[in-house]
Parts: sequence; C-alpha cells; structure tokens
Amino acid sequence: MIRKRILMAVAAILPAVSLLAAGPRDEKPFIVTAEEYSKTPLSPLLYGNFIELGYGRQVEAMYSEMLFNRSFEHFLPYRDINKSWYDLYFDESDHEKGYEKDWSVFDWYHSGYEHNSWYAAPGDPGKGSVIFDEETFFHGLTPSEGGSGHGKQCLTVSNEEDSERLALAQDGKFLVRGKSYSFSGMFKSEGEPFDAQIRFFKQGEWDNPIAAFPIKNINAEFSRKEFVFENTSFDGYATFSLWIPPKSSLTVDDFSLKPTDNYYGWRPDVVEVFKKVNPGVVRFPGGCFASFYDWKEGVGPLSERVPTDSYFWGGQNYNDVGTAEFAMLCKAAGSEMMLCVNVYHPSKRRYDVDFPDGQNKLDYEFPKFMSLTEGAKAAADWVAYCNLPAGSHPMADLRVSHGFTEPFGVKFWELDNEVFRWFEAEDYAWAAVVYSREMKKVDPTIQIGLSSYGGRPGKPGYHADLAKMLQIAGKDIDFLADRGDAGETTRTMIGKLREYNAANSTSIKYCDTEWLAYNTDVKRDAYNMASGEEATKSFMFSKWLYALNLLKNFMSFQRMGEEMLFVNVNNLANTHSQCVMDTPKEGAYLTAPGKAMEFLSRSPAARVLKIKDYDPSMKEDFQVQAAWDKDRERLVLYICNRTGEKLPAIFDLNALGTTFKTCSLTRLQADSPVAMNTLENQDAIKVSNTAGKAHFKKGLFKVEAPAWSFTELILK
Repeated sequence: MIRKRILMAVAAILPAVSLLAAGPRDEKPFIVTAEEYSKTPLSPLLYGNFIELGYGRQVEAMYSEMLFNRSFEHFLPYRDINKSWYDLYFDESDHEKGYEKDWSVFDWYHSGYEHNSWYAAPGDPGKGSVIFDEETFFHGLTPSEGGSGHGKQCLTVSNEEDSERLALAQDGKFLVRGKSYSFSGMFKSEGEPFDAQIRFFKQGEWDNPIAAFPIKNINAEFSRKEFVFENTSFDGYATFSLWIPPKSSLTVDDFSLKPTDNYYGWRPDVVEVFKKVNPGVVRFPGGCFASFYDWKEGVGPLSERVPTDSYFWGGQNYNDVGTAEFAMLCKAAGSEMMLCVNVYHPSKRRYDVDFPDGQNKLDYEFPKFMSLTEGAKAAADWVAYCNLPAGSHPMADLRVSHGFTEPFGVKFWELDNEVFRWFEAEDYAWAAVVYSREMKKVDPTIQIGLSSYGGRPGKPGYHADLAKMLQIAGKDIDFLADRGDAGETTRTMIGKLREYNAANSTSIKYCDTEWLAYNTDVKRDAYNMASGEEATKSFMFSKWLYALNLLKNFMSFQRMGEEMLFVNVNNLANTHSQCVMDTPKEGAYLTAPGKAMEFLSRSPAARVLKIKDYDPSMKEDFQVQAAWDKDRERLVLYICNRTGEKLPAIFDLNALGTTFKTCSLTRLQADSPVAMNTLENQDAIKVSNTAGKAHFKKGLFKVEAPAWSFTELILK
C-alpha cells in the first residue's frame, strides 16, 4: 500500500512543482554594494551536523558491528513518537488504523535499516525489513535473564536431536572478498564440556560453508572465544551460524563480528563519506536521547558497556558508540565536537515523552537524574574525562586507562535538549549557572550553550523570556543553543543577543542546534511539497528540492552577522531519509542534502555583501547572493533557482571597483525536483565545473540558471 502511495506521490508532485516556477523575470540587475553584513568573516564552523544515539539507526549502520542485538537483549518496541515522526502511520490523524511494518516499501529504505533476527537453523529467519511491536527478533529461540554480565539477557541454545547438529544463526552479513573479520563471544556449556563450530554460509544456502571455525572446550564457566576470518573468496550476503552437537546445550552472550579494518569501530567507508560532509561542528549524543544519557555507560572496554533501552524513541542503544568513538570520528574530519549534557531535574525520575502529563505509564525510573548538584558534578567529570591531561584528575586518568592518552579537546557543551519539558525558563537559567560554573572549574576554556527555544503550555516561551534568562545566566554562558528558521525568528533572537552583548560587554554567539531545512513561517509540508497522503516529509527529506531549500536557507544564515556561530543540520546519517549520508551495508554515499553540505563546507564565501534594495523573503524560490572570500581576493556569487524554469541573474559589480578577469563555475543540478541519490545511482545530483574568462558588458555580469539548480561563481 505504501509503495503504491509513494509512486503515486511522484506523479502527483511533478505537476505541482510548476506552481513554484517564478514566471518570466524582468532582467533588472542585482546591484552588489561594497557594504558587508558582518564585521568579521563567516564562522568556519557554520555548517554543522548532528548525531543522536538510539534514533533512526544512525550509529548502528555507521558502526562496523555486523551482528544485530549482539547481546541478545529484549528489544524495546519503537515508540509512538518514532512512528509519527517517520510517517509510518497509515493515517496520522487516526493511529488506530495501524502503521507500515515493512520498511522496505519506502524509497528511503536500505540494508542499513535491517533488523536481522536470531533464529534456530535451519529455520525461519524472518524478514529483516519487517519491524512491528510484537516482534522480538528471536525466531524459535527465547532469551533468558542473566549471562556473562553484558546486558540483562543471554541466550541458551539446546540441541535435542539424537544425531544432527543444529545452529543458532543470523542472516544479513555483507562480506567483502579480501577483508578480514574478527569474532568474539562468551560461551558456557549447560552440561559436559564440548566443542562447537561457527560457520559462514552464502545466505539462503546450507550445503557448503564459506568458512568454518572450531569453538573448543566450552565448559561450565563463561569464557571468551575469538578468531579472525580471512575472507579470501566470497563477495555478498552471508549467514553467520553457530553449530552445536546433538544432545548439547550452551549459553552465549556478548557476541561481536567486525571487519578488522574498522576505524575506532567505525566503518572506513563511512568515515570517508563523513569527511566529504566536512562539518565544522558535530552535536552528540542527542537530541532527546541526551536527556537520559549517562556518559559513563559509553566509555571503557566494549565488553563492560551495558546495552540500554532507547527510552525516548524505542529500540536499543548498545553503547558501542560513546565519547571516545565520537571523538575519533570528529578527529578524522577535523570537526569540533559538541556534547549535549544531561541536566538533572526531579521530574526526570519518571518521564515518558509520549505521555508528558502521565509520566508513570512506563516502568522506567531515573532517580539518579534528579539532583541538580549531582548532575553538575557528573557533567564536570565528563569535561575532565574529555579535556584534562593525564595525572591531573581521576577522570583524565580513567580516559588514559581506556587507551586514550591525549585529551579529546571538546570545546562546546550544550546544556540538555528541549529542557522546557522540565524547566520553567528562569529555573533553567539558574540551573545553567550551576552547571557552567562547575564545568568551567575543570576547564575554563570550554564554551557553554544555553537552550533558548521552546516553552511550557500557557507560558510565553523561552524566546519571549530570553532577556530574563540572560539576566540570570548571561555571564556564565557562551552561546545560545536555539532553533530558528533562518528567517525572522533567528534575526529576532540575534537582535536580542546583540543588544545584551552591547550592554554587558559579552560576546555570546548564536547557533541553531538541531535544524531542518524548512521554515516555521511557511507551512512545513506545503513548503516541501509534502501534503496529505501524496508525499510525506520522510519522502521529501531525501529529495533535491529539499536540498535546494537547505542551500537557500544557508544563504540566509550567512547574512545573519558575526553572532552566527554554527547550524547543526539534522541528522548526519540514515534516520529514515532525514540525513546527509546514507550507510547501507554495501557502501556509504552522500544524499541530496549531503551534496549540498559537501559544497557549502568548502565554498570560499566569507564576507557577505549587501545588494541594493534586495532582502529576499524565505518564500522566494529564486535567490542570489554575493560575498568576498576571507581575504577579499575572490568574489563569490550564488544563484539558487528552486523553480522549474531556466532564469537569468544579472549582477552589477561596478560598486566594487574591481576588474575581474577569470570565472570558475560550480553547479549542482538534478533532472527532477524529486531526484535522490541512492546506492545504485549516487550521482543523481550532478556536480559540474567549468572555468574561463569573465565576460562583462558595461560592468554587468549575466548568468543563466537552469531549473532546479544551485550555481556558485568565483570571480578573480
């Protein structure tokens, strides 16, 4: 049903696109002035990203671990908020009509979203793309409590046959010829000691194993077994299986299967694509997830990190990706890190995001997240773990014991996410003071971010209360962690910030901590051509029209002034198409928004120039911009044509008093507004480059911008 609906959506959308066409433009030139929007160049961190644990199969599909639910845990069903946001419900206004359980019908689906069940083999493996509330992801098997200590559960497997070996198996292991794979797991016999065997088979075939490895002397005490599989001959999908002899029984726990060429646990191909995104700053570990995150659960040896439920979103967080892994990923791309800190509050004892007025509807209790002073101490310890040298603090020595001698150097620290769920605006500001002072005792060089968006029902909201919040916390914070729209909301907030800075000799900056490329002053769905059943927002997130909106919005962010610090595009990877990179098992690639981010992060535009009598509305789908590079040696011109027509742009550059002789052009373009990059077609969004002489006529420079295109011209 959904597949048919999406295919119909494309047909329905294309005629609607013509409504966005600008129609014939008069050829009045854009008069570029020498006046700059800001006294300083654009922040080098402006183009940021965002990673959230336990949400949207982000880190799971980026990480190198190949076994799903490697510790055999109970898998929390995905929550209502998850299904709503990802447009899984057949009717958002009536959830009783049900939701789509087979994710493979959506065009954003790829193999990185697979939930491969553990099953008794030979037997039924289930379908990895089918995810519903009652699915345990164990077929013919039942986990039990306890185990080796890694998580709450383990799995006991018994073979009652008289003569046949039987197996525990999991499909979906994508193997590459020439790669090596390391296996590790905990084993315990439930009877006499015996030997078992791990075999890899071509998926769906059980006759001849690709490779087999003995697991010897499984006895009554848990012991770790390990081997390295040198894959010399097989390319494709394989089944991992553990075969035990007749009349034997064993308990297993804490399994792991990874390629040996992983980069601190990350897939190397993912790291290379992440480098292309080139974010200035990356936010972690949430989002909503951060509000119940205990950072100590994500450090140290992986075998000592306990998997936990993803409380907000449903599903599982294995804690394989923690502080060190995040730090090493950012190091690979030269990105600054921003850690989102859990600010404790008494109401966090019992909280459920689906039922904010009925917090006791789930069995979770978080008494350890209630005390503000204890929370500030935990945050300060996290700063010490990340930033202090060996020998200066117990937490720094803990990091060293985990194998990281050098500090991670985390500069940015955001004080929680969507804090309006718990705090009145002024109460939160006082909490920020407590946290900031405790954290800066450890490292005075860090920068603290104050959440400045949202609000409680019946209250003015944090935006309206910003002056009161700054009066309390302004001297203890360094940036606002806001959510604006690249339009009037952001301008208004920056105006208030500018006023406070001038009166108090402070230099607080502004950031958009978690940004989507639509505008709150325009109906979200209509703005992205996602209306009704025809096309959901999850459908549009991956499309070129959405990427063009991202580019157009960033042109507005560039005009905001020196207070504009960074904007974190939501999200980095996967997340049901809401991302800049997709990471199926077969290989990682940039999405349409990812191509936009790759371009923006490398554009030399640094000093945006005002254009006479031109202040484009966010609703306008044909926009231009002009900027000097940092050293005012090159002029950068942007043309964003988010319409269905080829349109001209004429720039009058006479006021700059510069003779330009050469021009290089970079253009991002697609054949359709609903074009999207996929594993099979990673270049649906085309990038072209040309260079030559700059041609002027009476000081005017004219460019034709094709439909659905973004053009950058660099004049020298």
